[in-house]
Amino acid sequence: MNITGSADYKAYTFYYDESEHSRKINQKTIQAGNYSNNFIAVIIGYSNERKSDIEQEFNNFRDKYQSRLVNNEFKSTSIKLKYGFASINKHNISFLNDFLDLIDEDILLYFSVLNKIEYITNQIFKKYENSLLINMDNLRYSISKLVSLYKPQNVIEAIYNDGDIVGELKRFFQERIKANNSNIILKERENSMFNDLVVILDDCNKDFKIDWEYTISFDGFKKYIEENGIKKYQLILDKEGYKNEDSKTLVAARKLNIKNVIEDDSKNHIGIQIADMLAGIISKFIKMLEGDLAYKNIKEATSKKLLPKEWFSINNNQLVLYKKLCKLITQLNNSWFKSYSGIYADNLVQFLSLLNYFDSYENYQDYREIGLEMHAEYYNTLALTTLENYFSTMSSKLPINPIMVDDGFYYNQRGAKCYLDWTKHDFLKIPSSESGKVYNVLSVGFFGNMEQPNITVENNNQIECYLLPLELLNWTIYCVSFSNMVSNIFPSQVKFGVIDNQYYAEII
Repeated sequence: MNITGSADYKAYTFYYDESEHSRKINQKTIQAGNYSNNFIAVIIGYSNERKSDIEQEFNNFRDKYQSRLVNNEFKSTSIKLKYGFASINKHNISFLNDFLDLIDEDILLYFSVLNKIEYITNQIFKKYENSLLINMDNLRYSISKLVSLYKPQNVIEAIYNDGDIVGELKRFFQERIKANNSNIILKERENSMFNDLVVILDDCNKDFKIDWEYTISFDGFKKYIEENGIKKYQLILDKEGYKNEDSKTLVAARKLNIKNVIEDDSKNHIGIQIADMLAGIISKFIKMLEGDLAYKNIKEATSKKLLPKEWFSINNNQLVLYKKLCKLITQLNNSWFKSYSGIYADNLVQFLSLLNYFDSYENYQDYREIGLEMHAEYYNTLALTTLENYFSTMSSKLPINPIMVDDGFYYNQRGAKCYLDWTKHDFLKIPSSESGKVYNVLSVGFFGNMEQPNITVENNNQIECYLLPLELLNWTIYCVSFSNMVSNIFPSQVKFGVIDNQYYAEII
């Protein structure tokens, strides 16, 4: 069942659970041995008409593995993933194989991976915006990554002991610059970034308040159901906290106007139990990858870091399990917003890259032909390439949203109807005079491979997309490039006219 891009008016029930949900983030929790930098939320759902069949299959699964139940529920705590699926025995392989087989095309999956340090970083720098000189999104990403990787004691203590966080961050980056000079060829790009960080920190606002909430994971879920055209649904959360008090998770969902949301004991809902298992599996993978790929000290950071070869010492059954998990996470009922993260998404990318790496082998015989050390190298190359592509996408300031095509047309991000055959569009009416005409421009862009510039305008509450003369192609390229590198300059008032037989466009 692929519902992406079409309106689906069936009624759905979604179930929410989470992992690594430290409600109080402080120096003690960050330094704890079981602490994870990431908060994982999983929501699974299915149509009400399929509810009975899906839950009966789960009950059959429960009967088969009755001995693994804890308080009449399955828990992922019994599954150890120190080196991913390479660490699990044949009993856990059988259990996970059967569990993953339960999740077919009738079950929808959304999950989010959110970095806790990024949340703090965003609060510290929330008043700073992108400019021509400084890309603040990139700098927020960099600070989140570095503090997550190194957990520098001076910075952590400053955050939670009312210290000079700005001064300690500057000192930490200056130490990194000095350490990187021992291997400047490998770390030249990183040093350039550190110098930018030191400059921006010279003028940083020191006043901020850490107040953790989880609205961002529900922000992604809202986008997911909108993308898939789901109109009728209920969301059931795993009840936490005091019985007669709304949980922070419920408050966060309501804050984002999630409809029909309630919370209840997971024992009463098979869907929550499935979400709990998936959240635990995803969380364990991300946590173990994060730990093995993190630098243990500044000196170690001057050399390449590879995943230990133990991750790749797998048998045929474990490879099959990776392929099943990859299908579930990256292919089944795929949607743009199926997975969701903040700016710092390295750990999510590492996890997805690992699944895609194992899935790239057609069979175990092909996999065995490569040595363990080379598997680590090849995975590292794939992960770095994927991270580079993600960072390039993140650097774009233009919003990226899925396009849903219907009967030869779609609606762009401003709500204007756009034809796949763009020659059906009219040209914008531009008077042949210097005085010109002012339009309320919502966006500019191109049809084809930069073949035809177009413009979306609002007039009398009507939003329309028009073609622009080819003479305004360079102006369109400039506007898109500026918006992409700095910040979106539209909506704006723009005057169009003709001077000396040449079209002109002027942003007012």
